[in-house]
Amino acid sequence: MRKLTISLIALIALTGCGRKGARSSDFDSATAVALASGPAAQIANMPKLPHVASLNLGHSLDRHDMIFGGVTQQFKLGDSVLVSVKGQYLPTGADVSARIRSKTATLDSVGAKAGAADTAGFTYIGLRFASGAKWAKGTYQVEVFVDGKFQVASDLILNTPQ
Repeated sequence: MRKLTISLIALIALTGCGRKGARSSDFDSATAVALASGPAAQIANMPKLPHVASLNLGHSLDRHDMIFGGVTQQFKLGDSVLVSVKGQYLPTGADVSARIRSKTATLDSVGAKAGAADTAGFTYIGLRFASGAKWAKGTYQVEVFVDGKFQVASDLILNTPQ
């Protein structure tokens, strides 16, 4: 038993003393190309397509066009519906529009131009809908478009307790 234990320890020690790491002579141009075109390089080279990253509804917008005081989908008749659109890679001046629809009818639509993006490529656009005479208790859809192309939608519920 003692000889078996000593043999196992010696075997483990020998395997641990083997060659570690690559020598500089093992590094060739094919390896350099493979490392340079890895996942990080591929992500950096992907096209940056303009799109809406998120849509939030609420009762208040801050000075950066972000919802503050809580995101909600529930509004009372007569409330203004404020929309914060977070776009990514939107060029300055891109048309961002939103509409509120019932089943088949558009009740209201608004639009704005995208401003300059922050350092991460995000732009925030604030949109305001004032509820009107056509609005009744029910569920509606808020749909957002960038340069006329549909991006995202969210439900809006009117005349519910807050």
